[in-house]
Formats: sequence, structure tokens, C-alpha cells
Amino acid sequence: MLRTLFLLLLLSTAILAQPKTREALGTKLPVQLYLSLPQRSAQVLDSFIQEFQQTHTYLDIQVKNFATPQELYKSLSDPNRPAPTMALVENSWLPALVQNQPALYPVETWMPKEQFGMSWAIKNNAQNALWEASQVNGTLYALPMFFSTKALIYNSDVLLKSGIKQVPTTWDQVLQAAKKISDPKATQQKVTLSLGDSPASIARNFQLLVWQNGGEGLNNSMSASNPVAVQTTIDYFKKLTPGLAPVDGQPAMLPVGMYIGNVEDYLNLRTTGLPVKTAMIPGFDKFSRITETQGWALAMFKNVPDRELYKVQELAFFITDFQQQLRFAEQTPYLAAHLKVFDNPFYRRERLADHNNLRIFLNSIGKSRIVDTTQMERYDNAGKSLGAVLRGEKTSQDLLK
Repeated sequence: MLRTLFLLLLLSTAILAQPKTREALGTKLPVQLYLSLPQRSAQVLDSFIQEFQQTHTYLDIQVKNFATPQELYKSLSDPNRPAPTMALVENSWLPALVQNQPALYPVETWMPKEQFGMSWAIKNNAQNALWEASQVNGTLYALPMFFSTKALIYNSDVLLKSGIKQVPTTWDQVLQAAKKISDPKATQQKVTLSLGDSPASIARNFQLLVWQNGGEGLNNSMSASNPVAVQTTIDYFKKLTPGLAPVDGQPAMLPVGMYIGNVEDYLNLRTTGLPVKTAMIPGFDKFSRITETQGWALAMFKNVPDRELYKVQELAFFITDFQQQLRFAEQTPYLAAHLKVFDNPFYRRERLADHNNLRIFLNSIGKSRIVDTTQMERYDNAGKSLGAVLRGEKTSQDLLK
């Protein structure tokens, strides 16, 4: 009897001495996903995550959608703030995040090459520009998910009524078209200074032409080519604002029935019933038709115990999987980073009426640069100064401060 009690005591002690896993304790692994998207798009992504949560009850997934991308960037780049488990980051943020937040995992840590064939399968399925923009010093730190580019959105009725049979491909042709157009409805769609744009958006469109003129523009340290490139761009814009009275501090532009905008701008204009179509951004010549790309990728932070990393990996795989990228592209104004989504029959069916016009945005990524959205304050200041610069009240140097 005593021997039996002794054995039971030893067995009980051994059981109590074993590590207490979360499953044994009945607790869930907390997972924080940070992002900053318009509400409707964030809700689409959140609905996918709720599906995943139903079959992965050992995770407690909390999604935080920041009011602005700038708030999210400040939170992620501040080493004094706790990092989330993962975040949807913009490509232009990655260099600073890697420098300021050393807890950022390289993608190969949670998607090893030998296990997932990352060196061929994933890379070959991603837009090359986004794949390259997701690397820092040759190391991939985030997995591309979706993006948006800018293109020329034009009202085909306005152009045809004015005898313009071909969409302008150069800025000189845009200026010639502006002189022909007299339809007052065209004033609703300007080239780059639409009255509804924020100063930062105006400056980013101005930035495109600075790039096309060979400058680095408004978001980098000023190089020798910047003053010339900026001044050349200003001189062109002055031709589009020939003494017209300013509106809300910004110069009024000649009506041209065209607008530089992204995928969301195009889809929104379509809902108004306007006969809008898309074309590549004009250039100062056929070789300089540069536009911008804004991309989002999934990054993971080192705040999960190694023994439980596989659980978070499952969520990351799910979010970036082809099926989720397809559904997200179908339901939101973004293009999937996955190469095979756009021409998928289900996506074509969902976007049939807009497919050809959306392809222009897709094709534009090959002639684009990643916009540096870490410098939004500088863009905002430049946009506020632009009207005064065009009126001669400030100099081009004021845009580079």
C-alpha cells in the first residue's frame, strides 16, 4: 500500500513539473495585427481573419486599424512602443523600420526557402517592383500583398466633343488639348490640381513630373538636379494656369477633362456615371512617362515565443495566400501583388466592366517609383506652397524645404 502511494506521489510530481503549454492551460495566444486602411477595405480583410479565427481557436487575433497611415508608421517606427505581432506596412517604410525596430523578422524566418520554395514559387508569383521594394539591403522583410498606381483618367466625351481623337501621351499634347476644350463640365476633372485633392496629394502629383524631368523631387535630400527639375515642372504648370483666379489658395487650371489618379479615384468616378477611361501618365517625352506606386506588404515582429511561432505563421500564410489576395482585390480598390490574380477568371468576372481600364494601372507599375509616404509632412507643406509658387509669390526653393 505504501509502495503504491509512493509511486502515485512520484507520478503526480512529474506531471506537475512538466511545462504548462497554452493548450494545457486553456489560454489563447494573443496576436495583434496593425494596419491602416479605409474602413470598407479594412472590414473586408477583417472578415477573412474572422473566418480564420473560427477554425483556429487557440489564437486571440486583435486587428487595430489606425486612423491614418502616418499614425501607424509612427507607432511602428518608435522603438519605445511595443510592436504588434504583425502589420501591413507600406514598402517605403521598411528601411526605417528595419533600422529603428530590430525586432522585424526577415520573411525567410517565417517562410523558409527549403520548406516553402520561397526562392522560386513566391518570388515568381509577385510583382517584381513590389518584391524589390520589400527588401532592405538584399533581405526580404515583408511579403507583398497589394498595391495601387497612378494613371491618366480621362472623360472620353469631353475629348471627342473637342475633336481630340487620341489621348495625349506628352504634356505638350495635354496643353494643346486644354486649349481646344471648352466644355464647362470638364472643369470637374483637372490634370493634377483637382480642387478636391489634399495638399499632400497635389504635391505627389507634382512629384511625378519632377521625376520625369530627372529630379529626385520633394521627398529626398536636395541633389544638384533638383532645382532645375523642379523649376522646369513649375514652368510647365504655369502654362496650365494662365492668369486664372485661384480657388482656395490653389491656382485654377485650364479645363482638360483629365485627372491623375489611382485605382480608387477611377472606380469612384465610374460610379458617378461619367464615361471615364484610363491611359498611361503622359511624359515630357515618350521615355519619361514615370508614375508612382504605393504598395502594402505583411511584416512580422519578433515578439512571439519560438515554440509558438508556427501558430502565427499559419495566420500569415492565410492572409497572403492567393485566395485571400483574390478576394481582397475583388472587393476593394486595390490590385493584388500576386501576378495570377488579375487575369483569374473569377476576378475578370467581378471586374469585367473595368478590366481593360484597370489593366493600365497594372501595366504602369513597370514605369513607376515607390512613393515615400514617410515624408507626408513634407508633401503637405509643398502642396500648400505650390499655389503661391505658381503665382510668383514664393520661389521653387520653398518646395524643397
